[in-house]
Amino acid sequence: MSVSERLALRFAVFAAGALLMGLEVAAFRIIGKTFGSALRETTAVIAVFLAAMSVGYWAGGRVGDRWPRATTLVATLVAAASSLMFVPAIDAMLSPRIAGSSFALATHAFLATTILFAIPSLLLAATSPIAIRLFATTTGESGSTAGSISALSTAGSIAGSIVTAFLLIDWLASIARTVTVVAIATLATALIVLLAQRVRPRYAFAAAGGLVAILAAGVFVRTRVDAAGPKPVFVGDSAYHHILVTDHGPMRDLRFNVGVQSTMRRSDPFGPGLMYTDSFHIGRLLRPNAKRILVIGLGGGTAARQFPHYYPEVEVDVVDVDPVVVDVAQRYFGVKPSARLRLHTGDGRTFLKRATQKWDLIVLDAYSTNRYGDTLPPHLVTREFFRDVSARLSEDGVVHYHCAFGNSRLLGALHATMGSVFSNVLRTRGELLASHLPMIATKDVLRARAKGSQARRLPELPRLIEELSDAPPPRDAMVLTDDYAPVDTLLGRR
Repeated sequence: MSVSERLALRFAVFAAGALLMGLEVAAFRIIGKTFGSALRETTAVIAVFLAAMSVGYWAGGRVGDRWPRATTLVATLVAAASSLMFVPAIDAMLSPRIAGSSFALATHAFLATTILFAIPSLLLAATSPIAIRLFATTTGESGSTAGSISALSTAGSIAGSIVTAFLLIDWLASIARTVTVVAIATLATALIVLLAQRVRPRYAFAAAGGLVAILAAGVFVRTRVDAAGPKPVFVGDSAYHHILVTDHGPMRDLRFNVGVQSTMRRSDPFGPGLMYTDSFHIGRLLRPNAKRILVIGLGGGTAARQFPHYYPEVEVDVVDVDPVVVDVAQRYFGVKPSARLRLHTGDGRTFLKRATQKWDLIVLDAYSTNRYGDTLPPHLVTREFFRDVSARLSEDGVVHYHCAFGNSRLLGALHATMGSVFSNVLRTRGELLASHLPMIATKDVLRARAKGSQARRLPELPRLIEELSDAPPPRDAMVLTDDYAPVDTLLGRR
């Protein structure tokens, strides 16, 4: 075996490891946008990939022993590339049907992951044992050969994971394009191995023709997939969400994966959004002198637009973990940073830990949607988290937690958890307000304050004020901790 052939084979092993892990990172996002990214969905992706890789290692060893030549490796890579190219189309066609099927919820992510990724991950995994067979010319070298190939493949996997998660998805702004790039890179790897063997020209031309055919098919499939659905104002993928901005009549919606996160009337960006956002103003009515407000969770920016507009004396900080959401809110939802409105990108809890200033009102509206419905990040519901919140509140500050689960055990657990940190907790529907000092304003006073401000425009605010209650949480409500915060279980959706 020549030096160029050895280098090409080692490159193929490294590339296959990188592409396999890049595909797995993309799989988390593809499965997440339809079925959610809760623990069971994540487990399904990991389990299917590990099962496919196990079969691939076994099959690759058998095939390598039967046909110990470089063209076997090339054929395996071409087959993997071919199967990858159609993943976006199959996903668009089958995933919504699986999600709407009568199969048990626990099987949805397993079924979709198996259909979409079992074959390409099996084929990519098969490259390592095939390469080991090509390198191991004697039994005396088999151990060191297997070790070096395994190490090279693992190094590729590390590189592929980092590049895909930190660079490729953000650069391409599309999970579908990410998978397509993985497919093209797989085929290019096959061509490198093929050409290193000094093959006959007709084989090289055939491989190049295959590349052109797969690229053309990918363009055709992508065109058909794009044409099949509605034409949104914006569609893109971030490290956290599949994001869509759509217009319907006078309204503009922001969607994460399958759920509507924010709504805005295009002709009235400072007006009411989704009904629950009216409640954000209760904290300001309870503490009318509040001048510093922090909002964790930007979404379409209803609070970010309304607070500076309604209350000229306030300064607002808004933090969101997703930089794409921050960009979309500015481009499509009229969120305009200024001296009184500061946007920050980062995790809300980390932001609080690093902050040095204090706020008079902290509003928490950080939630997403998975196949179970709306859900909250577990690290933003715990007793330890509310201690971080408490440390950043002014002496009479108020924390407002939006919990859209009025009929679930999670609301009671959140109530109990906030009560374990704050002396005073009020509740109205799925909204919880807490403070270390009594919130003594009567409902009549709150009504009068609402009528005297621009908050009078908000249709749900009077009803939310009427339903304010200081009733305690259920006696059996659990206190959520960093050690155990079973959000989806408390929602009754697992």
